[in-house]
Amino acid sequence: MLLFSPYLTQMAAIYQRVKTSKGWRYRALPTGRGRRAADSATPPFYLRFTLNGKQQWSDPYQSLPEAKKAVEELPDVIEARAKGLSLHELAETRNANRVPIKTAIEEYLAQKAGKSKKTIQQYRLTLNEFLESVRVRFLDEIDVAVLRQYKNFLMTEGYSGKTQDTRLNIVYFLLKKNGIAARLPRDEMPVIEEEVAIPYIDSELKKLFAAMDDEQKIRYKFFLGTGCRDKEVTFAAWNDIDFEKRTYHVRRKEDVGFTPKSHESRTVPLPASLVDLLRARRKKAPHERWIFVNEEGRPDNHFLRKLKRIALHAGLNCGQCRTTLRKGKYEGVRPVEVTCKTDPVCEHFYLHRSRRMELRSARIAEAAEKSVHISITLRDMSRELRRLPMLLCAQEAQRRAFRRNVGQHRIVPEVGHESSGSRARNAANRSRR
Repeated sequence: MLLFSPYLTQMAAIYQRVKTSKGWRYRALPTGRGRRAADSATPPFYLRFTLNGKQQWSDPYQSLPEAKKAVEELPDVIEARAKGLSLHELAETRNANRVPIKTAIEEYLAQKAGKSKKTIQQYRLTLNEFLESVRVRFLDEIDVAVLRQYKNFLMTEGYSGKTQDTRLNIVYFLLKKNGIAARLPRDEMPVIEEEVAIPYIDSELKKLFAAMDDEQKIRYKFFLGTGCRDKEVTFAAWNDIDFEKRTYHVRRKEDVGFTPKSHESRTVPLPASLVDLLRARRKKAPHERWIFVNEEGRPDNHFLRKLKRIALHAGLNCGQCRTTLRKGKYEGVRPVEVTCKTDPVCEHFYLHRSRRMELRSARIAEAAEKSVHISITLRDMSRELRRLPMLLCAQEAQRRAFRRNVGQHRIVPEVGHESSGSRARNAANRSRR
């Protein structure tokens, strides 16, 4: 192994002392690129290098790995001596203007503190995982090879293509924030298999709601009637409901750390049946602010987990889904493989399917309210469309007549409306006569 340093005038090499017929001699070991030192090489080993024009020998090393490490460190050792520094001080001087990845992660998470708690947790988990899985320390060392190394780590851990893509993009967010341009080529990005969410059919909904109590029914009818996300239902408040306009206004609530997705507030129409249920619930509201609360009076959550339990009790699970859960208590916790025959883990039941109902009931109700206006508008439009061909024909006939008259010079300016050019030509003609 040979290295070069500005303080060295010749590359450093590893030598071994061997006894020959002419006595003891130094022999260089074949440790260069593409060459491998013999396993039978015996210590001690020496380093030979030229410093300031003078050949120098190092102290002996008792193993080949130790000698190789000394070769790697030799340029730094010589530079540190020349500057009157220790190796640690030299490293600190070199890295004074470099940003450690760990520091960049801490600063990035501090800048994203305004995002939801779940998003921050995902960012922290992914970025710390990236830091531990790669063999670099500073931001400027991250290149395509490092990103490939992280992707291979994700594949080895058995993550799906969607999870790999999500975590790589979180790393990209960090790199973009710090001006690092390294990215994997598009053809090396993980393949994502997207499954379109299929709306619940009527028979499934009937069985689901038959297995629910009254409190569960109104909660999941709220999901179906609004198409809202999990946290948007968790932090649904009474002052967000407009009973007259029959709408639910999704808005930011800073005091509880809730922000709508993409930071966009929106108004969601409500079906009349859901408005009636909410109006009746308002009279005996379990909380003065929140619509849905748990036993402790706080906004309820974990709706997906509860929906899967209901599906299991209703006998709707397919029985084919398998996963690994951690069961037991304290020291007895262990991973156990389960199926959706016995546990609430069926992948066919999730909240996003309720969003695919496309708010049909609310839109039908809204259309019914405007049916008179719609019918009038359509009638007026159809009448105008029937007149349109006649108007177009009349305009085309006028254009053709105009072209024909111009071609035959039959257009004569009206009296009193001659242009200045026409008046000049007419005066010239009269003078000639």
